[in-house]
Amino acid sequence: MRKSTESIRREVQRLMSMPGNCRCLLTALLFSAALLFSCDADNEYDTDHRCFFTFDTSLHITSFIQNALNPLAPGIFVWVYTSQKSGVMVVNAQLNDGKTSSADNITSAKENYTTYILGMNNGLFIGYSSLGNGLFAFDRQCPNCVSDYNLYKYPLTWANNGQWVRCGQCQRTYDLNNFGVIIDGEKGKKLIRYQANYNGTVLTVRN
Repeated sequence: MRKSTESIRREVQRLMSMPGNCRCLLTALLFSAALLFSCDADNEYDTDHRCFFTFDTSLHITSFIQNALNPLAPGIFVWVYTSQKSGVMVVNAQLNDGKTSSADNITSAKENYTTYILGMNNGLFIGYSSLGNGLFAFDRQCPNCVSDYNLYKYPLTWANNGQWVRCGQCQRTYDLNNFGVIIDGEKGKKLIRYQANYNGTVLTVRN
């Protein structure tokens, strides 16, 4: 049962009235706990593989990336990758229906000065969790096959109406809505996740 605000206030006052040595010990314990939780949070994101992607939705209003960035419509994910067409870089986005796609030319000066690194092999899954876990950005490569074979040639494909993704090599299936955990197949690593932020205009994915 949660303590009331008044009881918490009294507890804080009691702790602050403790002798100096006790307060120092308490401070050290609290700092250690905060550091531990901070490390746990950092471990949620991959730092072993380079990733940097930024996308200004105000410049690309027809991109299907917009669909995946609506927190009021969770469970919509997009597979994002880049390509080249007539010397122009293109940002492609396929919705998790596996059929609907958009392609946006990157032509503004600011965008052209940006170096895009979409994970291990040019592919990200991006979208809001339907379980209320926030905005996710996952690498499209199977983390377990990459670990086992040290090759970046095991892309994941849509499954279960685009709520999961599956590896054709190891047959593991991952849940996009639940931190990329394995939902079917042998035990192993969950999806490689990068930090994602959307301020209402610009999407940034990085590590």
